[in-house]
Amino acid sequence: MKVLLTGGAGYLGMVTAATLSRRGHEVVVFDRFCHLREGDTPAAFMARHAAPGVSWVAGDVRRLQEHPALLDGVDAVIHLASVCNDPSCDLNAEMAFDVNTESTKELARQAVACGVRRFVFASSCAVYGRGVFELLDEASPANPVSAFAQSKLQAEEALLRLEGAAFEPVCARMATLFGVSPRMRFDLAVNQMVATAVRQGKIVVRGGGAQWRPFVHIADAAEALARMAEAPAAAVSGQVFNVGDDAGNVQIRALADRVAARIPGTAVEVPKDDDDKRDYRVLFAKLRDRLGFACARTMEEGMDELRAHLDANPDVQPFDEAHNNVARMKRLLDTPVDDGGEPVAARFIPLARPSLGPEEEEAVLGALRSGWLTSGPQIQTFERMFAGTTGAAHTVAVCSCTAALHLCLARLGLKPGDEVVTPPITWASTGNTLLNMGLVPKFVDVAPDTLNLNPGLLEAALTERTRAVIPVHLAGNPCDMDRINEIAARRGVAVIEDAAHALGAAYGDGTSVGAGKNPACFSFYAIKNITTMEGGMITAPDAESAAGLRLLASNGMSATAWDRYGRSAVPAPAQVLQPGFKYALGNVGAAMGIEQLKKFAAFKAARTRLAAMYRAVLGDVEEIVLPPDCARGAHAWHLFMVRLRLDKLSRSRDEIAADLRRENIGTGVHFYGLHLHPYYRETLGLRPEDLPEATKASGEILSLPLHPQLTDKNLHEVVSALKKVLAHRQR
Repeated sequence: MKVLLTGGAGYLGMVTAATLSRRGHEVVVFDRFCHLREGDTPAAFMARHAAPGVSWVAGDVRRLQEHPALLDGVDAVIHLASVCNDPSCDLNAEMAFDVNTESTKELARQAVACGVRRFVFASSCAVYGRGVFELLDEASPANPVSAFAQSKLQAEEALLRLEGAAFEPVCARMATLFGVSPRMRFDLAVNQMVATAVRQGKIVVRGGGAQWRPFVHIADAAEALARMAEAPAAAVSGQVFNVGDDAGNVQIRALADRVAARIPGTAVEVPKDDDDKRDYRVLFAKLRDRLGFACARTMEEGMDELRAHLDANPDVQPFDEAHNNVARMKRLLDTPVDDGGEPVAARFIPLARPSLGPEEEEAVLGALRSGWLTSGPQIQTFERMFAGTTGAAHTVAVCSCTAALHLCLARLGLKPGDEVVTPPITWASTGNTLLNMGLVPKFVDVAPDTLNLNPGLLEAALTERTRAVIPVHLAGNPCDMDRINEIAARRGVAVIEDAAHALGAAYGDGTSVGAGKNPACFSFYAIKNITTMEGGMITAPDAESAAGLRLLASNGMSATAWDRYGRSAVPAPAQVLQPGFKYALGNVGAAMGIEQLKKFAAFKAARTRLAAMYRAVLGDVEEIVLPPDCARGAHAWHLFMVRLRLDKLSRSRDEIAADLRRENIGTGVHFYGLHLHPYYRETLGLRPEDLPEATKASGEILSLPLHPQLTDKNLHEVVSALKKVLAHRQR
């Protein structure tokens, strides 16, 4: 057979690979090689352990997509790869479940898809935990008391549900291993006791020593796994087997005494400073009855092997991290993934995500069932609620913030060639809308602290051709509108506020963004402070402006679909009053928006709290500059945007972002200055030095995850990952 052996470079894996090869099988070892000593490489390891019929593939079971041909031609999988033992899993339980459970499920799914029939999964007798009966067999209730055991049991359950005519899962609950392997571990009970006896002349028994545990020699365990891969389907498919021998059930204190008897002069100490909740005796008759398997090696033989190994290798330090899963895992967690380490976050933490619940689902379904998908009654309700939330005099719901900007500009009656001033640190929609209207974007540099439009540079940028200014409330931090409005009014220039990030922000006098004297354009894109899937809103200071904007958003027609066809409508042909656009928000999105607005106060509070936590725990990190809080007014905290001090770092912002991505942390750049984009450079003749603050910021800014679903644990994972990466990338 061709056997894929995951974790095949590990303690059990190395012995299993040799066993399979000896039995005539072609073996493909798939391993992450995370146990290697500093300076060693997977290639060097493979070369040292080359064997006939064994090939090697370096990879992570969490990233199977990087190895699309891994299962080609494979007859059986023996899946050993996992985060092993209780203390290692306790360091990061989420990672343990990701590796031990989720990756197992995904590997099995791919095995099924590729036609692999036999799938042998190395589980653990640890699933019995604190045994509910004195003696336990495969039919006894599991009682896991650790993340390791729970993750293994969940993987078992998922695998067994896949059992069928074309897929034959087998779960091997391994007793605690002992013995010599080409890749040694000395953090297992027998191995550790022998090592401390040989090197230190003592054995320390934790947990009192009365607890029972089953043990099996590593060579016997490997033999059992090979038998399970080879056995007829009728004997093993869909079955669970305890792997070991009844004689291997030993109380820990008694085990220590047996080791001490084998190594004269060894003292046994029993401090009562450790609470070991595991206590189980296991029966192994099923393995013997179904497969005719019996262990061939005694515990004393294993002790002698281990002693001989240590005597023959005096340079081996059994207590260093290379032989200890917990120590190795701690090192991996402290090392950037790019350098071979383990990600801080076990699962990807996105930069942002919508905060949706059953209320939104029901609202959307209600809108769908109503038959009103475009114009409809929910839109009016949404507009009224938004006005109440912001204090706006008038509101007009539209299909996007880009549409909102376009409508506001169109209503000004601007002509091709007219100038509109805006900062370069903004989303592409701002500049693109201007260009698509034949207008000329004129960029004014940003303030170095807020990255908002710098009012001190505004007046000098205004010319006779300037018709409007679009300040951007970046990240939710409101611009200095008092100064901007004063300059614009004195020069006869209109102001349109880009408030895409600013729902919940307030000006210096406490007035909510959207309730001021200018039209303001909001976004309800999927990751904004509230969402309607896609959508936007214009707040208008007077009824005339609102009516004009609403007309333009509805194709310039005298009546919307709701006006024409609703229950109270008077049938009459709608008339085109001016050429407009199809920019209205749909009823389904509005229905979602209503529920989002009901939760908005909680969303805002969560964002504010998380931003405060970031500022508190990152305040002493010298490699970054924190975003300023609002000097006056209130920040909406749509984004938490730090600036990297590249003079203190050996890598660029983009490289740091890539490092964080490998740590499972999502980030963003808000925004790479428009003046640096190829089209704007080439069309408008812009140079980086024309806008020095925006240019500098474009290479330094990095947005960290911030959204109401971000947990405290997530936030601390983000912070830990950032500190870890920055510490390893110092100049």
